[in-house]
Amino acid sequence: MLAAVMRWIPLLFLAACASPTDGGRLDERVETPDAPPIAPFDACTVTTYRVPAESANHVAACSALDFPETPPAGGDHYGQWAAFGAYDAPVPWGFLVHSMEHGGVVLAHDCEGDCPEVEAAFAAIASERVDPLCRGDAPSRIITAPAELDHPVVALAWEHVYVATCLDEASLRAFVDAHYGNAPEDLCAPGVDLSAEGWCP
Repeated sequence: MLAAVMRWIPLLFLAACASPTDGGRLDERVETPDAPPIAPFDACTVTTYRVPAESANHVAACSALDFPETPPAGGDHYGQWAAFGAYDAPVPWGFLVHSMEHGGVVLAHDCEGDCPEVEAAFAAIASERVDPLCRGDAPSRIITAPAELDHPVVALAWEHVYVATCLDEASLRAFVDAHYGNAPEDLCAPGVDLSAEGWCP
């Protein structure tokens, strides 16, 4: 009997290690780069984690969505996706999540006041990547936009999240490189830009 129990212990330990924590997060990693924090934070931390998408259904545009994590990196989303490029105002998550499903990376910021250094870094990362699948004005599947967030610097790809209290370009670029074009639907078809209409008036 004891031998049988002992055989189960390693399996139970592995199951416990693989179980999601903090609302479904997996593989969470926290780093403290040597970069100045962005107000109101007083320390630089970079956190990455994975959140498996439990579903990926298309729902009507601008309908209510209940994401298990904010910011979301997967789940049900709108049938249309946001066109890749730069936006001056927030884009509803339902459009952005669909863009992530196409292998896009969302670079979002939420700073107290202006944060030109963050916007410049986002623009540089987007301009440096030329995707052979993309055509037209957007050379890559990257979206940059402000958003209502708990961190000033955020990067999102399908099922993967990067949040930081500082601008650490090395880890940010590493995240983009690791997850760009790595999603269930690897394509760069034109999306929609409804910013002039207010997306969901």
